[in-house]
Amino acid sequence: MKRFLRRFGVLFLVFILGVAGTAILMNSRSTDDRSDMNNPVLPEVMVDFGGTLSNLMHGYREPMQADFVRECVTPLDTTRQLQLVIDPHESEVKSLAYEVRSSDGRKVIENRKINALEEAEGYLRTPIEISSGLLMNQEYSMQITLDTDTGEAYYYTRVVSRSATKVSEYVAFAKEFARKCMDKTMADELSVYLEVAETGVRNFNDVSISSSLSDISWGNLLPQMSREGIPVIKDINETTASIQLEYEITANNDEGKAEYYNVTDFFRMRYTESRIMLLDFQRSASQVFDPQLSVISDRGLLLGVGDKEVSYMTNEEAEVVAFVREGELWTYVPESGKFVDVFSFRKQENSDFRDASTEHGIKLLSVEKDGDVNFMVYGYMSRGNHEGYSGVGVYHYSNDQNMVEEKVFIPSTESYEFLNDDLGILSYVNKENQLFLVLAKDLYQININESSYEILAEGINSDNFVVSDTNAHAAWIVSQGENAGQIELMDFDSQKTRMIAPAESQELRTLGFMNEDLIYGILQNGDIITDENGHSREGLTSFRIEDFKGNLKKEYHQDGFYIIDVTVGRTLMEFQLAAKTEKGYSVQKKDNIMNNGNTTAKLVSVEQTSSDRQGTMTRLTFEDSPESDKPLILHAKMRSVKEHVVKLQVETPEEELYYVYGKGGLDSTWTNPAAAVKRADALTGVVLNRAQQYVWERGNVKTQITLNTEDIPDIIKSGSWDKKVLQEGMGDQGTIIDLTGCSLENILYEISAQRAVIVKTGENSSRVIVGYDEYNTWLLDPATGEVKPYGLNDSTALFQKAGNVFITYLEAVKY
Repeated sequence: MKRFLRRFGVLFLVFILGVAGTAILMNSRSTDDRSDMNNPVLPEVMVDFGGTLSNLMHGYREPMQADFVRECVTPLDTTRQLQLVIDPHESEVKSLAYEVRSSDGRKVIENRKINALEEAEGYLRTPIEISSGLLMNQEYSMQITLDTDTGEAYYYTRVVSRSATKVSEYVAFAKEFARKCMDKTMADELSVYLEVAETGVRNFNDVSISSSLSDISWGNLLPQMSREGIPVIKDINETTASIQLEYEITANNDEGKAEYYNVTDFFRMRYTESRIMLLDFQRSASQVFDPQLSVISDRGLLLGVGDKEVSYMTNEEAEVVAFVREGELWTYVPESGKFVDVFSFRKQENSDFRDASTEHGIKLLSVEKDGDVNFMVYGYMSRGNHEGYSGVGVYHYSNDQNMVEEKVFIPSTESYEFLNDDLGILSYVNKENQLFLVLAKDLYQININESSYEILAEGINSDNFVVSDTNAHAAWIVSQGENAGQIELMDFDSQKTRMIAPAESQELRTLGFMNEDLIYGILQNGDIITDENGHSREGLTSFRIEDFKGNLKKEYHQDGFYIIDVTVGRTLMEFQLAAKTEKGYSVQKKDNIMNNGNTTAKLVSVEQTSSDRQGTMTRLTFEDSPESDKPLILHAKMRSVKEHVVKLQVETPEEELYYVYGKGGLDSTWTNPAAAVKRADALTGVVLNRAQQYVWERGNVKTQITLNTEDIPDIIKSGSWDKKVLQEGMGDQGTIIDLTGCSLENILYEISAQRAVIVKTGENSSRVIVGYDEYNTWLLDPATGEVKPYGLNDSTALFQKAGNVFITYLEAVKY
């Protein structure tokens, strides 16, 4: 018996020591490998306009490409003085330096270093005065560099000399407007600014100048300001200003628990002698997802107030749902009620503008059966190991370990809005851990496991580069080499390619994908019609739908008709059938092809619901009701491993591009300036070129102007509409731009900006617009040199009849 007890005691001791050792080892591994994301350390920089802190700038850890950062515009008056304000947070700021550069960042106009910073009320301040002569109405890049205890940090704004901008009044108005909306009594003062026209269900994610005063003052939500906004100037001129204000509000739900909302207000204003006029106002409020707020219902998962477009993905049986909300990635298991906060820059406590920034996007790549998730984070990294960098990170979430591991990080010198524009074309990770994306017109394959990359295709033309809905396939027209003119189709999973060659006397056009099948059109020689103004129109004789192996799924052809204006959506392909004439294509009727490939019912879908207090809300609706209504909430840890950083040698293409900014940010990029102007007109925005020259601005037009004809380039006064001849005649003085298709109202901006415009007035005649007033345009006759008035209505009719052919120029930038 004693021997048994002794043996039992020894075995029991060994067992206890084994368990203890295992626990210590596991705790040691947990401590070494897993941790919360590091808190932000970079300071913030602002500009003080008349006592209102504005133009909040986040810090970058490396110098950025100047022409791909336009987060705010800082106007300079005749004194060219600015008051810079630094919120150091927990950092020590040793000195400040600034550089004013040409808009493309290549030439330094002025630089200076400041060691003595004044400290007051928790901020550091310094006045600066730009002594160099800056051209009026021309944007320059300003780089502000802070020397801190954690290294250098770089901040960016655009400076532009404008006269009488009233910037202090505009930024103060924006802040006060948001404050008054929090108080029903004070909100009554805002009714004079509104143009109430809308009725219907309240939607706090889509409030405008046409909304009711009740909606603008938050209806029955009764919120309070939990983080005040800092106005950010997006555009400003002598006539109007566009300002964005981001702030946070909180409201109590029916159970008395706090809800949080990120709010973005956009203002477009004009200053008058009596008051500021509100030309446009838009607000979007998005609720920060919190599973503690009774979000589980019989119908599914209530995401709250926010965009109805939800990025979500499930595994095959919808046992795990991953979704993105307000820059955060969550997973949810309906059977158990388990929520996991997989990825978020937002701190759970003591959040500020840095970690709450939504200048990043999250793209879901896959959700596995075991609940693992692969995803991509791109844009500005406001916390963690890459704080202060812009770039693309690929991550893997392990459900078993509740841990996120970074697979690769690709830094970029483009800001989030430009990076988002590029990655919107293509981003895909295959089973071999290879990432495919398009940056700066090149198609890259990044080998995540090896931290290497290669360029698969150069000089991608976005007009003919098409991608399937899953991003697993892409096709493009080869532009050079022995395969020029052929379609190259690539399967990113197998990494195989297939070439499609045109028959003799034919050209091919990529149109899109239907499911994973390529749609391409066939163009016969002679079916490209070019009018006398040099504008071309194509008519396809047929199109085909083929799978990757070349199996023909469908061929479409209608005798006597040509296919034009093709658009391909997820469920429908639409196009027009036209007859061919000497002058172009005349539309006869419309037709479409339905996509019948996705007929299976979705296990998860997005729907909208509403309540009297919150108005319109978004819900993830499940085919089966969730089995548990009691949430279990976990927060994933980050695994600390060796960083896998891949630096791409990206060369910016030299082609001329036109950027449309509207509603507070970059909207789109165009190669056609006329199309860019029309888009900006619809957004009440602006158009800038690569040199950040103002090509067009909505509303910044003088009431009348007449140009001095002696200052107009001779080649413009010739009235030719041959663009090649015009450009040769301009030489280095400027660049010819074709604004054909724009309206006369659009074109008056160019005259106001001191640029004469050639306009076609008949089959063989033209005039040069050199001025206008409220009644007339003033037209120069190229044959006689005489300038005569012509009524505005008559001008509009004459120009429209001749095809609204307008040609002007952008003067060469001189620094």
